[in-house]
Amino acid sequence: MSMRLFVVIAVGFVSLCTNSSAMFSEDSVATFFIRTIRYDQRDVFDPNKPGWFFAAPLANALHSVTREYILDDELLFAEGEETDSLMVHETERNLRRTGLFSDVRVTTSAAGAAGERDVLVYTQDRWSLRPAVLFGTGGGISNVGGKLEEMNFLGTATRILLQGLHRSENDIGWEGMALVEQRRLFRTEVGLLASLTANRVRTEQQVSFYKPFRTTLTPWAFGLDLLNAFGEDFTYVRSPQPELLPFHERSVFAWASQAYSVRDQLFVSGSVRANDVFRFVPASRQAFDNTGHLLVSFASLRQQFKRSTFLNGYETEDLQEGAWGSATIGRVFSMGNGGESMWYVRGDAEQSGLISKDIYLFGGIGAASGFNKEGGRYTFLDASGIGHWRASEQFVLASRFRVQTAWNWNAYRQLVLDFQSGLRGYDANKLAGDNRFVSNAELRWFPGWKAWIFGLSAVAFYDAGTVWQQGTSLQRTQMHHAVGAGIRIHNLTASGADAIYRFDIAYNLDDKRIAGIIFTTSQLFSAFGSHQYRPPDILGKEIDLQ
Repeated sequence: MSMRLFVVIAVGFVSLCTNSSAMFSEDSVATFFIRTIRYDQRDVFDPNKPGWFFAAPLANALHSVTREYILDDELLFAEGEETDSLMVHETERNLRRTGLFSDVRVTTSAAGAAGERDVLVYTQDRWSLRPAVLFGTGGGISNVGGKLEEMNFLGTATRILLQGLHRSENDIGWEGMALVEQRRLFRTEVGLLASLTANRVRTEQQVSFYKPFRTTLTPWAFGLDLLNAFGEDFTYVRSPQPELLPFHERSVFAWASQAYSVRDQLFVSGSVRANDVFRFVPASRQAFDNTGHLLVSFASLRQQFKRSTFLNGYETEDLQEGAWGSATIGRVFSMGNGGESMWYVRGDAEQSGLISKDIYLFGGIGAASGFNKEGGRYTFLDASGIGHWRASEQFVLASRFRVQTAWNWNAYRQLVLDFQSGLRGYDANKLAGDNRFVSNAELRWFPGWKAWIFGLSAVAFYDAGTVWQQGTSLQRTQMHHAVGAGIRIHNLTASGADAIYRFDIAYNLDDKRIAGIIFTTSQLFSAFGSHQYRPPDILGKEIDLQ
């Protein structure tokens, strides 16, 4: 594929997303002046709502209600200003997205003068202190340990995590993790995330500073990521038993972006990366080791939201419809020690929407390649799809697929297919290759059964997938299949992955056997996709190593 043809495809991706996004209609927009803003903040347990119990007053006393300034920082309007209903709805979504609240409602009511309204911001805190005994099993491996996580330290929206986990996988043993995150450092737009993870074979230290596109009104954003990792990785491709690949990697990644417009956002972005790696086994050299890059991208994003429940869980979620497209071009340059220089081009496109009241579809594709005097280098294609059909208020049929394919890839790579990547009922790390295809279908039943702070749902599922090496056609690979059923326990006072406890039992259709029970957190996949800004970066360099 010539460089010119690749650029045409990339630009076509952006055009497709921008033009097709016009299919989505806008809700009617009401404009008004704000007379007053009032907060109604509730603690975790409310005597007027289900979930109240004899120890609720003590539980509330142990929890710090979110500080009022946290709400102030998320508002997209102020008293005496003119605003519209879109900004009210976006403020509600932003508050919900913080993960601090079990219930958020931002409503307006007519005020004294014509064209004026009063705003009421209602929030109910989630239980933020999460001590937990950790236990997970599946695919012949198990994890056991504990963690102490505070999502809202002293009501300041600060996240602190301490975790100890014993991993039987590859006899890794005990692993420790410490993390601190502040969404708005000193009430600025800049956030901080710092983490340390260490076990007997690998240590990873990471620090990130970021100013994200928090709202459609945010004019610019940036990020700075620093990584230091050393130890040993596992390879499963070259022999039946895992082998160790010693390494030491240091990298820095920085990006900045300028946004234009509000409804149909356009982004002009740039990124730089520098990577210094030493791998003790020459055969384990990965693509883009010891290189830097300078990339520029032009992107388009359109989005609108609908509130939804009983797609992934009991909590209210914002189902997103819209499109994303980007075209990226730049230069990858060698930093010595085997690094390669090349031109680089990438294109991405995504589209989603409700094609009827009960049917939702999401599709995405990304393609990229480097070019030098020898031709194409490290070409990669990543395509995915998500869909669901709401058969009734209680039943949802959800499905997804993803295919990752590389060619001209003259470096070590490894993608693993097991219960963690989506094929339940198969041993961990036993199937690995350069390329991977996985698909899942789940019939989810939400009966609405609640007991205290817990809800219950159940699923029946079918999984299929395969891995294969470069040079082998997909038609010649062996497809693997599993069927099964499971239950989900939903914590109604929490949000995110930890709000769902998942129990699955899978039947391996290759070996004709029940492969044991999988116990972990979160749904395997979401019933809908998400379009969001992404800075320009290399596609396909991520591989599975632990």
